[in-house]
Amino acid sequence: MSTRISFITFTRNSGKRLKLLLENVKDVVDEIIVVDGFSVDDTVEIARSYGAKVFQRKPWGHVEPDRMFALSKASYDWILYLDDDELLGRKLKNDLRDLIEKADKEGFVALSTVRVYYDVACGQLILGSSLGRQIRIYRKDRVMYRGLIHELPAVYGKILDLPEEYLIVHYGSQGSLSARKIVFYALLESLEYYQHPFVHSIIKRTLWGFSPLSAPLIILRRLIIDCIIKRNHGLNLCTLTRAVYPYFFYEIAESILTRFRDKRRTQISKIIQKYGLIKLLEREAS
Repeated sequence: MSTRISFITFTRNSGKRLKLLLENVKDVVDEIIVVDGFSVDDTVEIARSYGAKVFQRKPWGHVEPDRMFALSKASYDWILYLDDDELLGRKLKNDLRDLIEKADKEGFVALSTVRVYYDVACGQLILGSSLGRQIRIYRKDRVMYRGLIHELPAVYGKILDLPEEYLIVHYGSQGSLSARKIVFYALLESLEYYQHPFVHSIIKRTLWGFSPLSAPLIILRRLIIDCIIKRNHGLNLCTLTRAVYPYFFYEIAESILTRFRDKRRTQISKIIQKYGLIKLLEREAS
């Protein structure tokens, strides 16, 4: 018997995007699980029309606290997880089951893929967005989410890095993100991380240490790496625009909010980062 796959996604008034997503994955997975934040549009009806198992949960404004809940509802060992504004690239979709079966036989517990951003308003890929890898295909018993915003899963076992031709595509108009939403996410990150987990190198730590004054240097560094060192897609107007907004507007907002939080919030962030939001919520409920 071939390996079976559970697909999970998270929704909140996602009716305009959900049909496209489910059409994209319906033929390559064996189960669809939708965790919904009490949508008031036709999201739930669309999900159920595709045979999805729908679980409604209190909306947090971000999906991270519900990820382990979704995994607990999956019937099969292997998981494919996409957000409601993402799609499998054609080659990844065509080869998904074969890739998972091969990984399973060779003892891998997760597959990492490149994720690219396609900006609908610009009609172009956004430079630099395809550099990072994400783990969206994995065995459910070998990963752990702690519920922190923009969190990458902890993986317990071998990870197979798929070639760059296997893509996950994030689409939408990045420039349409409201300043209010960006600040909301930045505030959450400033409350949940005592030390930023994604700033590792000495150069990045130094630049962020002087933000927002160092913002032009941060942007320049990113563009140099993308355009000259990694030669990623070539420069275009969309890339230059998005380098400033929303990406660096978000990161600068997060840096400022972290720097000026009071002692109480700093202590809370230390506790949250150490133990994880999900575990703390479970303790509070018990």
